[in-house]
Amino acid sequence: MGDFTFELVPYNNDAQRGKRGTVGPYGDVQAFYVKPVREPRQGEQFRAELVSEHLPETYFTGTGMGGQPSLAKGRMQVDQTQLDVAYNWRGIRRASRALHLRYEDRAYTYAAKGSRQGVELSRDGAKVALKNGTFVSGVGFHRVGSTHGSADEVDLAIALVLEAVDVESLTLGGAIGGVPFKLLNTGDGGGE
Repeated sequence: MGDFTFELVPYNNDAQRGKRGTVGPYGDVQAFYVKPVREPRQGEQFRAELVSEHLPETYFTGTGMGGQPSLAKGRMQVDQTQLDVAYNWRGIRRASRALHLRYEDRAYTYAAKGSRQGVELSRDGAKVALKNGTFVSGVGFHRVGSTHGSADEVDLAIALVLEAVDVESLTLGGAIGGVPFKLLNTGDGGGE
């Protein structure tokens, strides 16, 4: 599709929290999770979803907090196709903590690139990168995105739905801070 940049604006209302914006030729998108109306139970699955007229229907489910799914026990679906999802939250180096996804014949890596460099979804010949832009009090950071190479609608759908997922465990600080949560959710710190 060619290289282009885009911006996602955070929002937070009574029912949802997420990001929305216009993503190049694919038009308006919205990636969000629904806030729970009751106190969540331990180990409960939450769902993030992508809404777009021109991108495939995409969902991510996982255990989490406050309605936001995390990568723990994560599952992803793009256009009725279940993706293989794997990551090693115990990894020492950033590359060893990367999220690995497989969609049909495509193998993806989704990794934190550093505190100011954001995250990057990559596969052979294509990349979608997102990083923090300006901060909006009460809702969070604008996100600045870019596509490179042969990135298409599936690549964008995967990267965008992950904007509504807690991916802090891909960073060293998030991995260390998330150990108690993982132990509570799985009983042994495993389960990914």
